[in-house]
Amino acid sequence: MNILFVNGSPRGRFSVTLQSCLYLEKRFPRHSFQYLNAGAGIDAFERDMAPAASAFQAAELVIFACPVYAFLVPSQLHRFLELLKEHAVPLGGKYAATLLTSKHFFDVTARRFLEENLHDMGMRVIRGLSADMEDLLTEQGRRELEDFFEYAVYCAENAVFEKAPPAPAAAPAVYAGRLEACRKQDGFDVVIVADLREGDEGLRALIRDFGAVFPYGTRFVNLADFPFRGGCLGCLSCATGGKCVYRDGFDVFLREKIQRADAIVYAFTLRDHSMGSRFKLYDDRQFCNGHRTVAEGKPFAYLVNGSLAGEDNLRCVLEARASVGHSFLAGFASDAESLRAVSMRLAFALERGYTPPRDFYGVGGMKIFRDLVWLMRGMMREDHRFYREHGLYDFPQRRWPRMLGLSLLGALLRSRRLRRVIGGRMNEGMLAPYKKVLEKTDRRIKP
Repeated sequence: MNILFVNGSPRGRFSVTLQSCLYLEKRFPRHSFQYLNAGAGIDAFERDMAPAASAFQAAELVIFACPVYAFLVPSQLHRFLELLKEHAVPLGGKYAATLLTSKHFFDVTARRFLEENLHDMGMRVIRGLSADMEDLLTEQGRRELEDFFEYAVYCAENAVFEKAPPAPAAAPAVYAGRLEACRKQDGFDVVIVADLREGDEGLRALIRDFGAVFPYGTRFVNLADFPFRGGCLGCLSCATGGKCVYRDGFDVFLREKIQRADAIVYAFTLRDHSMGSRFKLYDDRQFCNGHRTVAEGKPFAYLVNGSLAGEDNLRCVLEARASVGHSFLAGFASDAESLRAVSMRLAFALERGYTPPRDFYGVGGMKIFRDLVWLMRGMMREDHRFYREHGLYDFPQRRWPRMLGLSLLGALLRSRRLRRVIGGRMNEGMLAPYKKVLEKTDRRIKP
């Protein structure tokens, strides 16, 4: 079978993910393997997509291989997918699978994003593999990789593929509302960050009307105007030396123009199940902050030109980002009613300093980062300092008094006689500390 690996890593031949592809080529010599460096070669594909079209035409099975960057795929692969659509490269009926490597931080949303776009182009999608970036170094990881490849080939040979999900609801007509401006108050710095392009009048109108109904003044930053030198390369230069290899001033721009704000409102036109490749480039380049939640406590909101109905994966990404960053998400606005609601929620969060606790997305995501930073603390020095100073190294084995108490209780409960004696008092014992809180509260509010 003719296999095409689309290497979406910006690291090109130095990609960790690529090593898994090379391993498969060695283990399965009866197949023919070709490689397309979509990530590292994105500038060349911007000029000419003919080589890509030729490579896809010859392939019987396409495997999109890449690391996970910021909840999704690298911005370079994101842009390559856009180019495939823009040039109408004929992919209908081709079998495709995904091969992702990461530390399992939201690899599921990266996989779903890829699959959604492959379905858009009429490809027959086979369920892919999400591996740890070090799995190839273990016998079990290599076995799982081989099993995945054999499964993908079997599916392609026997016309077995995932059913395409229902298409998202059609985007509404271009937003063209005109809301009356309210009286403005002073006190907060709120920035609206957008990828506003020429002719994007719906997004322009959304930004205008949010500025009208929001009770505080806003300022505007257009990512389309920033001279990005390129997308994140995953080189870890910022983690080890504190400086990005690009000298385009993004780190200063990010901190002075955006992150110093009291609240951030992102505005975008829905494209290809995402905020678009320009926003993805912006997200990836924020790795100059490492794994530090530097915007913790800042409320966020989104102005969406288009319909989020059916875009569950994108909603998951945006909600998870807020939770991981320990920020309040004021919601998504795409019409007059939701603009008012988001405006009111955002104003409340600013005025009251409202920041809810992290949910499953945030707690789980931070634990993955906690363990990664602890392991790599010798290299990720700034991340390590941040996690140590903010008490984020909350390893359960450090809570030894509680562990000792529960071990003692477990030993007691192994006795049938003691279980009969203690059993009826377990519920009361569990609720005892909570009742103390209620009693103290009751005493405080009584005259």
